[in-house]
Amino acid sequence: MTDTALIVAAGRGIRMGPRGTLTPKGLLKINDTPLVARSVTLLQAKGVSRVRIVTGHLADQYEDIFGTMPGVELVHNPDFATTGSLRSMMTGLEDLSGPFVLLESDLIYETAALAPVLDGPSTILVSGVTGSGDEVYIWTRDETIFDTMSKKIDAQPRAHFGELTGLSRFDAEDTERLKTAARAVLAEDAKADYEDSVIRLAQTRDIACTLIPDLAWSEVDTEEMLSRAIGTIWPRIQERDTLLATAG
Repeated sequence: MTDTALIVAAGRGIRMGPRGTLTPKGLLKINDTPLVARSVTLLQAKGVSRVRIVTGHLADQYEDIFGTMPGVELVHNPDFATTGSLRSMMTGLEDLSGPFVLLESDLIYETAALAPVLDGPSTILVSGVTGSGDEVYIWTRDETIFDTMSKKIDAQPRAHFGELTGLSRFDAEDTERLKTAARAVLAEDAKADYEDSVIRLAQTRDIACTLIPDLAWSEVDTEEMLSRAIGTIWPRIQERDTLLATAG
């Protein structure tokens, strides 16, 4: 069982427009609960005892909510305005060893999404078609091993396997390999995103993909995506979570 999670939450939320200048994306609320607060609650309920949040934009708001919360650590990326999510990930990993769960901050997802990333070998959680408008497409080898990803659906000549959800798990060995890959990528591009280090890692290491075709989830990058998450995705999540709790 993984007892450590890293939530990358330093982004400026530029695509959220005026709302993004006032509130970090990870603290946008659905059903009166900030996105990151819900992730922390779900992770802790599953036995994850250490949740580290990497802050940047409007970091004081994370301090207000999580500064004294047991089991939650805040680490600040002072260069968030001039670097990408890869620098934030590495800021969070600086003194951590694996295994760990990696999450993006601006996610809403059904509880079942955590099951594949809490235990076992390294894996990238993949969903089916979402139609969200900001998809990151995943290609695999033999429909099991991660190959590459891109926001361009025609980046590869073959059909994609699914869509990146922003939830992944790295075991102890792959955590160290991920750090090595990340350092190499950052040496080339200080503004690189964390996905670039995963692509680099996959050049030398087989990382599994776990597909949940009908996963109820959404990223929240724009006002349109927030409206969709509230009006369409959240009701599905509530239904799925209720069924899961009843079955359990």
